[in-house]
Amino acid sequence: MGRLTDMSNDMPDPVPASEPVDLLARLRDMRPAVLSFFVRRLHDQAQAEDLIQDLFVRIASMTSHPTGNPEGYIFQTAANLLRDHYRREATRSRYVQARTHDRDRDVDPIDAERLLLARQSVGCVAKTLEALPDRTRQIFILYRLEGMQRKAIADAFGVSVSAVEKHISNAMRALLADLEKAR
Repeated sequence: MGRLTDMSNDMPDPVPASEPVDLLARLRDMRPAVLSFFVRRLHDQAQAEDLIQDLFVRIASMTSHPTGNPEGYIFQTAANLLRDHYRREATRSRYVQARTHDRDRDVDPIDAERLLLARQSVGCVAKTLEALPDRTRQIFILYRLEGMQRKAIADAFGVSVSAVEKHISNAMRALLADLEKAR
């Protein structure tokens, strides 16, 4: 019988309902149990530690303290934090999925038909450029593909800027005419 009396002394005394409780001290004592509560549900020690820290902050910032069941209050607060964590993760997951979906929508898929049409167009342009007089083709390529200024091209060929513009115009007319024939 003396053994039962000794065991009852090891248990924390129940807190009377009217007496205020130091929740931070109680939470420090309960930290291993609350940490285990989080780890079992999250399966991540680091996230569980973060939630323990959030729990301490929430308890420390409280203006009024419960007077009844402090352990129950602490675990209910922990459960609320866990629920908030799951909500944040669900929101974050939806956001990431929406962003991934948006990125896919902006990308044009490359299909075989478009690839074939593009190759045919490039072939048509190359054939048209080959049919141009040599000087016209060179001026057009320097201006449109190499991005050289008309004045620099004129100086390189020893012609006027107006002559360079005429060569570019002739090349464009030939390309447009071949494009109309292809349609």
